[in-house]
Amino acid sequence: MAPLFLAGLPGGYIAIAYALARALRRRRRAGGPAIVTAAWAGWLVHRGAKLMLVRERPRKRGARLRTDSYPSGHTTGTTALAVTAARILAREGLITNRRALTLELGAPAVMGIYRVLDDEHWATDVLGGWLLGSSIALVCDALLSDLGGPRPTRDSAARAPSARPHVRPARSRSAT
Repeated sequence: MAPLFLAGLPGGYIAIAYALARALRRRRRAGGPAIVTAAWAGWLVHRGAKLMLVRERPRKRGARLRTDSYPSGHTTGTTALAVTAARILAREGLITNRRALTLELGAPAVMGIYRVLDDEHWATDVLGGWLLGSSIALVCDALLSDLGGPRPTRDSAARAPSARPHVRPARSRSAT
């Protein structure tokens, strides 16, 4: 389970976000900024929440008492990244909707279950992480998903068809 721990750390999921954004940019697809912002926001927002919401973690033998349980940071960051990435990758046609749903639900579920089974968090900490991460993802996707795509060049703008389609004038009907 150690790889899950590392992927759920900010250094893991933020690095994954930058790699995904770079891959999208190379393919001249939009959404990279939304993915990176979701990963950073997942970390920053969960840190802010933990400052206000003090809760003890489950007790482990030989471990010191920690009061930074709610919400689960691993789950928040993973959810924010997975949901944003899945929505953008599907919209850009890089993965199927079924794979997007698997990523959107599977990665957060695996991370959350791991955090509870490892006795690092209560189930409600994970639930809070899922809700917070999903909220972050939906906001980032809604506000930023069109950014980062190909930029029109002067030549392509000149060749682009008019944005307004040709409309035929309505025929007048004469009363007979």
